[in-house]
Amino acid sequence: MAKRIDARPLLVLVLALAGCVNFSALDNLDTVTPPSDPFEAALFKNFSFLAHSFGPVGQAQYGAFDQPASRSISRTDDDLADLANAYADKALKLSREEVVDPEPSLDIKTHEQRDRLARALSTGREAFPRDAARAQADWDCWHLNATVESQRSAAEVCRKSFDVTLPRLEAEVAPVVAAKAKADADKKKAGPGQNDSADDSEKL
Repeated sequence: MAKRIDARPLLVLVLALAGCVNFSALDNLDTVTPPSDPFEAALFKNFSFLAHSFGPVGQAQYGAFDQPASRSISRTDDDLADLANAYADKALKLSREEVVDPEPSLDIKTHEQRDRLARALSTGREAFPRDAARAQADWDCWHLNATVESQRSAAEVCRKSFDVTLPRLEAEVAPVVAAKAKADADKKKAGPGQNDSADDSEKL
């Protein structure tokens, strides 16, 4: 008679090892559905590209000491992993239809630039979604990459790109903003009485 093998210890071991795996934001990025909004979809694509641009360094490590997460031997790898997962986390938030604001400014000069970006995004995200998403991605790339010493040169590339993409977005939204301001002024100038007369004539 064949001896039966008790599989319960093996099952416990499998479950224990499964509990040691901590999936990172980068690991989960390819399993989510991009948002349907054009601006958010473009921003999701940009952040996903940035997250994957560092290679597999941001993916979860597997081992018995993965609690809460394993650390690599290289400090540089740890920094790059954090950076990759920061971009991946932004993309995941967008997939959940959460608002992802531009990174905080660093000083007075960059605070003014962030204000310009916010104003341009308020109109551009609907009128020019791809260009708006590119401007925000350049801004975030500049500020996030600057936090990692090995990525300072990459941050400078993003800054130079932002110096192009923000003015381009501002130029695109300027006529839209002006047209809306004129329409609002005309409506205010006309007053409620004339609007009511126009509505009555349409009914006739």
